[in-house]
Amino acid sequence: MKKRLPVKLELDRRGIDLHSVRCPLCDDDLESVDHSIIFCEHALDVWDRVFNWWNMGNFSNFSLLEIFNGKGNNVMSSFGRKVWQALLWIAAYLIWKNSNNMVFQGKSWNGPVALNEVQIKSFEWISYRSRGRSFDWLTWLSNPSSYLTAS
Repeated sequence: MKKRLPVKLELDRRGIDLHSVRCPLCDDDLESVDHSIIFCEHALDVWDRVFNWWNMGNFSNFSLLEIFNGKGNNVMSSFGRKVWQALLWIAAYLIWKNSNNMVFQGKSWNGPVALNEVQIKSFEWISYRSRGRSFDWLTWLSNPSSYLTAS
């Protein structure tokens, strides 16, 4: 949101001469922060999977700011908003990490594996940091949105 990720468009704006500022993954648009985390076909695939997993309906193209301000949420408890926000940040981080793995290590993109990584990392991160709250792995996989209304 603060334009600090070293995407090609930001590097070019800072005077770094690049061969191209197009997205190295899809070549459909300029590599901006919004494109890399939200609009690239690989990122959209992960967001669609995350929103479907949480039964939040279809993911629509939002800006990064809208995503992190809670787009897609229903009526949530205070704790539920924190869980949702953490999930979004984790998914965005893993999209960025997997994109870099494709570009710099030649790894391939696999949507189901990316979703699985989001599920595992978000469960670990959220359950370990939610003192006094019980998280169940099977519930997390099958009905994670049940944690949104937990007080």
